[in-house]
Amino acid sequence: MVFAVAVAAAASMVLQTTEAAEYVVGDDLGWTVPPNGAATYVEWASKYNFLVNDFLDFKFAQGEQDVTLVTKENFEICNSTYPLFQLQKPARFRFLSADTFYFICSFAGHCAQGQKVAVTFAPSASPSPSPSPSSADAPPAASLPLKFVLSRKVGFRKV
Repeated sequence: MVFAVAVAAAASMVLQTTEAAEYVVGDDLGWTVPPNGAATYVEWASKYNFLVNDFLDFKFAQGEQDVTLVTKENFEICNSTYPLFQLQKPARFRFLSADTFYFICSFAGHCAQGQKVAVTFAPSASPSPSPSPSSADAPPAASLPLKFVLSRKVGFRKV
């Protein structure tokens, strides 16, 4: 009996480390110009251990924000002139590779006011499970995923 409980507990731990977690960027704040500047999204990202296959949901009012993937260099200076890609409506992404991804809002002044986030995804084999915030109202994944592959062969897909 004790052995069966130990095996069940071990199996549960293994399942937790392989399940994809879902994160709303900024939690309840969402993706917007943060009231406390850039520290808001730095603090948000530091709360979680993002793993390959996890999802990021960028929730915002269409027409008031966008989500733009940029290089690290452009992230640091809030330059959206040459984005890797840009979406004008809320989006949900699944990350397929371990790397750091840099997102900004390209609307005038938004990035400079702190609407930017760098998110690092570790390999799925990470020894600690990724904490998952509540996602009871998460939208279902789209049936036709759009896959983006960066020049460094780092990929993720919009679902």
